[in-house]
Amino acid sequence: MRKYAIIITTAITAILPMTVQARPVSYPDAWTLMIRNDTDQNSLHAHYTVDTQHSVGLRLRYDREGDFTFVGAQINRLMKRWNKIDSQANIYGRIGVGQVYDDVDNAELRLKRDSDEALFLGLSGDWETRRYFISGAAEYWDNGRFGDYSAYHGRLGIAPYVANTGALHTWFMVEGHHRPENDDKVGASALLRFFKGPSLLEVGVDDQGEPLLNYIHRF
Repeated sequence: MRKYAIIITTAITAILPMTVQARPVSYPDAWTLMIRNDTDQNSLHAHYTVDTQHSVGLRLRYDREGDFTFVGAQINRLMKRWNKIDSQANIYGRIGVGQVYDDVDNAELRLKRDSDEALFLGLSGDWETRRYFISGAAEYWDNGRFGDYSAYHGRLGIAPYVANTGALHTWFMVEGHHRPENDDKVGASALLRFFKGPSLLEVGVDDQGEPLLNYIHRF
């Protein structure tokens, strides 16, 4: 679990029907799995969409900087959606509660491994057409004795071609982030996004030369 924490997210949009998007609410009765790996975390999130506005699921997250793991439940809510003829915009809220555990390797200490309650709050938004993409997100973690953590992300993307429904979609994306509690407070990444049908894959590299790999699948 330490190396494989995850986030799950997905959505079907009016612009690109029957394709996967990195959003936390899908269509009713759909299951979604998302795996995110970057310089800060390995994250796994699996969720079930209850209705058009809500999804609930399990969140696992390994924090590389703090060397601890979060295990808990997360609720996602679609707060507002704007559907236009050639674009769509969304605002989402997230809340999660669970436990954090340290990842001390000392076998003697592992028997009395520390843990504490944790709370997660997140807000995100996106706007896109078939050619352009913009998103932003803010999140806050109260990790009890392990300390607080906050992060702010923004993305810009462009599609080199406009694909038909069911075809392979490709995006070039750049992401900037600000993480006040980290040693490297500001950073950037470059990514390639590919998606077709129920699956989405992102590969990239950050400004420290670290590889990035994210994956989403809708069931």
